[in-house]
Amino acid sequence: MKFGGSSVANPQCLKEVAGIVLREARKEPVVVVVSAFQGITNQLLDCAHRAEAGDESYLELYDQIAERHRAALDELHGRKSGDDVRKQLEQLLSELHDALHGIRLLRHSAPRAMDLVASFGERLSALTLASLINRSQKSVYVDARDLIVTDDQFTNAAVNFELSKPKIKKYFESLYRTSSRSPTVKEGSSRKKKAHGTDCIAVVTGFIGATEDGRTTTIGRNGSDYSAAIIGAALDVDVIEIWTDVVGVMSADPRAVPSAFVLPKLSYEEAMELSYFGASVLHSAAIAPAVAKSIPILIKNARDPSAPGTRISKTSDSWEGAAKGISSIDDIMLLTLRGLSMVGVPGTAQRLFGALAASRVNVILISQASSEHTICFAVSSYDAARARKALMHEFRYELHGKLTTLDERSDQTIVAVVGEGMRGTPGVSGKVFQTLGRNNINISAIAQGASERNISCVIDSAEKTRALNLIHNAFFSNRRELALVVIGVGNVGGELLNQLHTQNQVLLDRDFDVRVIAVGNSRKIVINKEGIDLARWRDALDSSGLQMDLKGLARQTAELKLPNVALVDCTASSTVVDAYADFINANFHIVTPNKLANVLPWRRYTALMSLLKQKHRQFYFEADVAAGLPVISTLKDLIVTGDAPHKIEGILSGTLSFIFNQYDGARPFSELLREAQQLGYTEPDPREDLSAADVARKLLILARENGVQMDLKDVQVESLVPASLRKGTFSEIFYSQLARLDERMLRRYQAARTKQKVLRYVGTLEGTEAKAELQEFALDHPFASTRGSESVLVFTTRRYSKHPLVVKGLGAGAEVTAMGVFSDILKLLNSLS
Repeated sequence: MKFGGSSVANPQCLKEVAGIVLREARKEPVVVVVSAFQGITNQLLDCAHRAEAGDESYLELYDQIAERHRAALDELHGRKSGDDVRKQLEQLLSELHDALHGIRLLRHSAPRAMDLVASFGERLSALTLASLINRSQKSVYVDARDLIVTDDQFTNAAVNFELSKPKIKKYFESLYRTSSRSPTVKEGSSRKKKAHGTDCIAVVTGFIGATEDGRTTTIGRNGSDYSAAIIGAALDVDVIEIWTDVVGVMSADPRAVPSAFVLPKLSYEEAMELSYFGASVLHSAAIAPAVAKSIPILIKNARDPSAPGTRISKTSDSWEGAAKGISSIDDIMLLTLRGLSMVGVPGTAQRLFGALAASRVNVILISQASSEHTICFAVSSYDAARARKALMHEFRYELHGKLTTLDERSDQTIVAVVGEGMRGTPGVSGKVFQTLGRNNINISAIAQGASERNISCVIDSAEKTRALNLIHNAFFSNRRELALVVIGVGNVGGELLNQLHTQNQVLLDRDFDVRVIAVGNSRKIVINKEGIDLARWRDALDSSGLQMDLKGLARQTAELKLPNVALVDCTASSTVVDAYADFINANFHIVTPNKLANVLPWRRYTALMSLLKQKHRQFYFEADVAAGLPVISTLKDLIVTGDAPHKIEGILSGTLSFIFNQYDGARPFSELLREAQQLGYTEPDPREDLSAADVARKLLILARENGVQMDLKDVQVESLVPASLRKGTFSEIFYSQLARLDERMLRRYQAARTKQKVLRYVGTLEGTEAKAELQEFALDHPFASTRGSESVLVFTTRRYSKHPLVVKGLGAGAEVTAMGVFSDILKLLNSLS
């Protein structure tokens, strides 16, 4: 078994580890492999670098390392016990001090010296744990440099299994009595057979080995897993246990993907792919020794020993889905060798990868065009300079003659989707690439393993978190997630937040996870990535110290790396509309009842629509025309089914609808208008309603949705406000001035009544002409039957010619407008992958 990470972070953790070992040792014999205390390896390497630079602060850092281990020993044994162990500890610390002093004197830290310094982390940790276990049961400290033989490639040495295996077997044969049954480490336990009548527990240093001539080496960062696998395979154990600070191998990195879950079982191949592509819970090389002997590997959590963990074995469990896990590698450089001179020329790839191999550059991913025009490959940024130098030399003549070029793309991340179920399953690649494409995440390179267990792609590192969440949701979750930024909390915005709050459980029951992460008005904003409590959003906004800054808000919320996020603009502000581009570029969808975006001058309007298309963002604005009535969706459905309307008529103003539904000639028109204002049916300045500017805007929106290129100036509008009354600040005097026109309006009403007709203010779109005017309609016309502030739209199409399609209902008011916005949010949720 192997312990590492935060499982050996401090004395309390060590006690927990010792407890696990002793419990398991009562069942079967154990061999324990340990890592350094958490963070110590990095501190040791930092020490060496400071010493090399002549920075005397390395001594302060050394003192911190030494004091941490001394303090751990004091807490575990008390100051007056463990003198022998204390002497051994001080001897190791003295050796470390000498090594660092030598680097300081030479002002040089060769890889060999770095390995020696790094080895002290595991040596100090193993000594401490062995001394603790020894208080309850016989335990020995074992230096892996006496067991594991490597080559001399310091910092990442290769293990010589032919020499290591007999040394390991010989050591443990001398430690344990040979029996008819080989020493084993079983799943859920870690006990080794008794030797010479004693329950001796061996505590071995992980991560390190030695060359044949005894020079200290390390076998790669996080190599203690590998050490445990090497020893386990050499002893032919029943199971290799890796005890760490996580509950098992996860479907994705839980730090980036909150919905990640524990994978109960993995095949060797799945585990190898996941670990190679960044799943840090297991060293990728650790699997090979286990595969050779078909030894299962069990990943367990030292903080929660009862948790089942993850079992890695020859066969995986039955799995309903295709993918099993998603992992990633950061800090990648993508290099592309391209040129016409490469087409059909044999040996180009051999030259390329031969040059890289000679420079000891590890190639992580390869993608080659079938035309042989380009060869694209990914390397660690650490290897990028050596890779560049090697290829510049190998292809120096082609590059000098400009027949070939070498392109570089930095700050890249490899994302890998892994699973046995992907083999022979159609559509897996399509799901990956469609998910990324629909969410505006560009793919720099693609590779798929011949085994079909792995699909890998290279993306910009800035998009990693979003990409992992989107792919994870696509493969492992039916739940659609959407984060909302709500701007404008007046009547409509406030009602929308109320509806979202009251319908939250209904949404969850439908697998919709909707979180409002920001709420703002023209002055302030409150942001909470986990979601704002919609029962107390007003208090949160009132107490917020963040000033509203639309560009900053777009940037700040984009930095949260949420997979799906939408701006909900419940304002009537042109300033917010002007910021739409910033939000779209930050990967926001837009949902709004604000009409101003859709009535922008044609050039600005088309630029906004192009940006939405380019960024694959959705734009929903159902409430722009008739609040909650399905007007825009009906129009779109007609168009997409090949039945675009050739005529659209509508009562589009709730205010004017109310006024003319009430007007019967008994009371003057000006008096009725004053009453409508007092009841809250008009704008604070009723001239805005009478001018029918809002009707014109709605007509323009319908025209553009119907494919007509038009601007607001092209809509002919009959204003019910005389030109002489349109200017100046509104006051009560307006009504007395308007009264002069009451007689004119009465005559129009009476003329219509004489013909058995009614007056209605209607907008009409026919062909490329749009107009808004007061018209007469027969009593059997749909417009004649409206009540209150109802809206009604009539669509005349090829299919609906004799009997036009009518959409009718309450078309104004905060509650129904908020409902229209809510409906758009649901449409957006349903469109998400």
